[in-house]
Amino acid sequence: MPNPPSQSATATHVTRNDSAGNSHTHLTFGGCNYLGLAHHPEVIASTQSALTTYGLSTSASRQTTGNAQPHSDLEAALSAFTGFADALLLPDGYTANLAALQGLAALGIKNAVIDARAHASLKDAAHLAQMTIHTYEHLNPNHAHQILQTLTEPSVILTDAVFTTDGDLAPLTQLLNTIGHHILLIDDCHGFTVLGHQGRGTADHFNLLHPNLMMTTTLVKGLGCAGGVVLGSPQYVGASRDHSTAYICTTPASPALAAGAITSLNILQSQPNIHKQLLNNINNTRTMLGNHNIKTHNHPTPIFAFTLGTEVDMLNIEQSLLAQNIILPLMQYPNGPAPTYFRLSINASHTQAHIDQLNHALTKALDTQLA
Repeated sequence: MPNPPSQSATATHVTRNDSAGNSHTHLTFGGCNYLGLAHHPEVIASTQSALTTYGLSTSASRQTTGNAQPHSDLEAALSAFTGFADALLLPDGYTANLAALQGLAALGIKNAVIDARAHASLKDAAHLAQMTIHTYEHLNPNHAHQILQTLTEPSVILTDAVFTTDGDLAPLTQLLNTIGHHILLIDDCHGFTVLGHQGRGTADHFNLLHPNLMMTTTLVKGLGCAGGVVLGSPQYVGASRDHSTAYICTTPASPALAAGAITSLNILQSQPNIHKQLLNNINNTRTMLGNHNIKTHNHPTPIFAFTLGTEVDMLNIEQSLLAQNIILPLMQYPNGPAPTYFRLSINASHTQAHIDQLNHALTKALDTQLA
């Protein structure tokens, strides 16, 4: 069953009605609004201004009459920011992966070599692009290389850069060293705006430059708007633009949201304290969890996944936290570290007081449930 619908939300709090219709506001550590920009007043203002100019939707694909100036401006801004030569805007991260793989298929790429815990959108995209799928062991570049050695046709390695369920980092340097004449495509939905200089992404974090490196990402999780993007060389991105039905036959994200994303990107570059605050919150959250003997990764990523006792214990802990007006999501999302697990997400709008509030509530819940 889905969670109760929110009645209102900020970057750090959500208001819901209980079964009796009573309203409750909770401090939340769910979702992926990593920089808090979905609620930034400048982003909202630019989105509202663009709404009066373009309306809510272009109501047509960009290949026909649905191409608006904010779409093109955002592509140019994303290309310049990330350092990739070309960029193509899609409705969301899911269709960005599909467009990328359809473009590669049009260039003759026959095989997709995929991390075993890669996001479902990568696996779906490879399947829909009619590629032969080969799966390598999670985070094992040697296994990926072994598979590539057996393939005689052009291939692409597919992996999350930052894995969505637990915040782990893919071994991108080693993977890039294995590709030879093949391609490496990284889904950087959870690394873009988080890792690298000013949040340029996981490729920048590892200082990776290669003509056969591609990146896809979403504009939801970091920039707080909507849309997805394919980034790479003009050859690879151009193939998506010219041959992908995911692009050609789809109405794009609202021009107003594209305008908002441009403002978000400008804020990210002009107000570096927002990115620094996110990194500080990541470190402080890791320390807090460690004080509860909760094992976490050591990466500068804002996702922390963990289990506590049995599934019944975790259900009780979740309810204890809710009673203290804190949402710490208990998940059964695919490819997690366990069938059921907590997924804590921190963002730049959280304060140290918020982290301390979670720490206090978690102490109370653990003392009650795991004593």
